[in-house]
Amino acid sequence: MKRSLLAATAALLLLPALAPARVRQAESILPPGQSGFVSLTGVTSGTGSPHLYDQQPLFTAFRYKSALFKPSTAGGTEVPRPGVTITRDEFGVPAIEAGNENDAWWGAGYAIAQDRLFQIELFRRATTGRLAEILGPDYLDDDLIARRDYYTGEELERMFRALPPGLQARAAAYRDGVNTWVRHVRTTPQDLPGEFAAVAVAPGELTEREQAAIGVFLARTVPSGDGAEIRNLRALRELGPKAFRALLPVRHKAKRETYTVPPREAKFKNQPGRSRKQEKRGFKRTLKAQAAWELPSPEAAAGARSAVAPGLPGRIGGSSMFAVRGPGGGAVLFNGPQLGFSTPELFVEVELHYPGVDLRGVTASGVPVMGIGHNADLAWGFTSGLSDEDDLYAETVTGPETYRFGGEEKRMECRDETFTFRSAPTDATGGKPPETGTKVERICRTVHGPVQLASGKTAYARRYAIWNREIETFVGIDLLNRAKTVQDVDAAMRQVTWNENVMAADSQGQIGYWHPGLHQLRPRGWDERLPYPGDGSAEWRGLRDRAKDPHVINPKQGWLANWNNLPARGWTSGDGEAQERLTQRYHRAQFLQRLVAALERNPSFDGAKAVIRHAGSTAQQRPLASTRLRHAARGASGEAATVLRALLAWDGSYNRADDAGTVEPGVAIWEEFKQQVQARGLRSLGVEPGAVGPGAKELLGTPGKSHEFDITNGEAYGIMRSSRRGLRAAARATFGVLAERFKTPDVTKWREKRRLYDIAAQGAGSAPELPFFDRGTWEQFVEVGP
Repeated sequence: MKRSLLAATAALLLLPALAPARVRQAESILPPGQSGFVSLTGVTSGTGSPHLYDQQPLFTAFRYKSALFKPSTAGGTEVPRPGVTITRDEFGVPAIEAGNENDAWWGAGYAIAQDRLFQIELFRRATTGRLAEILGPDYLDDDLIARRDYYTGEELERMFRALPPGLQARAAAYRDGVNTWVRHVRTTPQDLPGEFAAVAVAPGELTEREQAAIGVFLARTVPSGDGAEIRNLRALRELGPKAFRALLPVRHKAKRETYTVPPREAKFKNQPGRSRKQEKRGFKRTLKAQAAWELPSPEAAAGARSAVAPGLPGRIGGSSMFAVRGPGGGAVLFNGPQLGFSTPELFVEVELHYPGVDLRGVTASGVPVMGIGHNADLAWGFTSGLSDEDDLYAETVTGPETYRFGGEEKRMECRDETFTFRSAPTDATGGKPPETGTKVERICRTVHGPVQLASGKTAYARRYAIWNREIETFVGIDLLNRAKTVQDVDAAMRQVTWNENVMAADSQGQIGYWHPGLHQLRPRGWDERLPYPGDGSAEWRGLRDRAKDPHVINPKQGWLANWNNLPARGWTSGDGEAQERLTQRYHRAQFLQRLVAALERNPSFDGAKAVIRHAGSTAQQRPLASTRLRHAARGASGEAATVLRALLAWDGSYNRADDAGTVEPGVAIWEEFKQQVQARGLRSLGVEPGAVGPGAKELLGTPGKSHEFDITNGEAYGIMRSSRRGLRAAARATFGVLAERFKTPDVTKWREKRRLYDIAAQGAGSAPELPFFDRGTWEQFVEVGP
């Protein structure tokens, strides 16, 4: 007995010691769960891997699991190679311990491949334009975008080779860990995820090029997306200049906006040196120039945008986060990325320990960095920055592959790309094998970037501020992973090139926020909401100094909150792809900030969780509109009074349901009421709601799947512009519509079914029903202190 105890003690001494943690409390949740495949053999045959859905019941009850270092060893321990130990907790989250950095990341690659091998296969293919090879011709458009808007294999390798040698070695170790598991399942069929059999493909080994492609995709598309200039150009022609400017202004009144950097702390202009007068002149100049541009059809424009399924790289749903300074020199940080629920999720949880480094959080399969999480001294989170860091240029085409720039005719840089696709996966019962085909696409670039659309004598090419520099971001994230104070985070953020919002809290009780990345300095004499002429007259003035990007450390108010809102006063929204930023005082972040400000007066870990329970189950704009609704209700009568009183009696919760699974009448009333005020807002601009064209309809907006009850641009405009009389008229119209829909004038019976989340499946898993919540697809709460 004594000998066994000594042997165990000796074995423990060989492992790296965990640093004394300054993390007081840490909890997280990852619905559905850690693993991401369906097993075809063993006890889980046909029902999914052990941890495919085991966190979902906790999530729906607003409960969390421990995210402290090594919270449990209930999931067992293995030593896949000497010097690497993987211990899993009861939810299957792996904790890797190793004697050096590369061994630790080898273990991370091995463990993540065990959990997400089919996801890695999809990532490899999605980011290099080869999804249609296994999923069929419906994915050809996505494959085209992956090759057209990104890089050749040689270009990816050059970017990868520019990384510091240490990061290259880490990536190679991670890749070796993944491929060790790939080779294992090739010879051990019982461990092969069932999805591979379903699509009749064997898992491929991860390559350096594919790692680079996954990293580029993540850095380019999760923080932000391509612009909406074509939508805006179409809306301008449909609505006319007056209505267009009203629905999509360059800037709003500062007092109506929702900022993360407190306006009293600092002001940050994303276009310094540009005056309001230049903005007005720029619109007139663009208005004149655009008359000569040929507009592609709505169908062609839609096809030029990626429609990759949720959970794959490149999906944006939104995200929320906040930080609060607390008593005793501590601080609490929350982060809830909203990337669309899927089985499996984009993120995978992992914990690493090697000399000098202790990390726990989430990453994406295929990349050897910790995206969001905490170390022993600091916790941090991300939300999509959504600033407009790219612009579309309207090129004047002079021939099949020539265009005019700088007074000269230039030849486009073009190449042929061959795409392979098949008709359908093999039938597992022995049906006909899939038929394969090929398609050749001509891909071109101008001096501005990849040509995404063409119509007649106009080709539209997109210029990215991050072009050829996406992978540099991983240098900054590595520094973030090692940071001990918010001042270290500040230095790290000057190295990243992507545009995430970043928030951090350290064990000294400090908090900070950053809106980093590469941001272009646009031409002063043109309008930023619409395409620029590609003739050389509207070129960028360079890139902003990253040291001057929006940021704040230890604001006087003692708290920070972001839900994809504008970073700071003085910042503009560009072409307005992030439509929620157009909602001003009705932006969902306004509601979150009210809750966090109240939390700061009595901060606690449990209080932080209560904030998310409230924000994640409430139609946020309903409480924000209380004052306007009360004013409209005074003096209202009849049906208008009935509707307004019902709205005021409802607190915005869409989560409370009766035994029949129906929610309170306020849900249906509020959704219809918003549509009615939008219609009145449009009529005030001389636009008939029933005659709105496709561009204007897109500009008005629809709530995203991550924000079912969020307000749209058009609805917010209607509420802000409506008089009390107009709100009453909207209430009367709402009564008429709902009385007809529910076949009764009794408001108490206007109950609809509790909404469910639309869950996408990457693999063969069939997810159980998930009630809709406007909250993270992964959530973490961390309290740090001395």
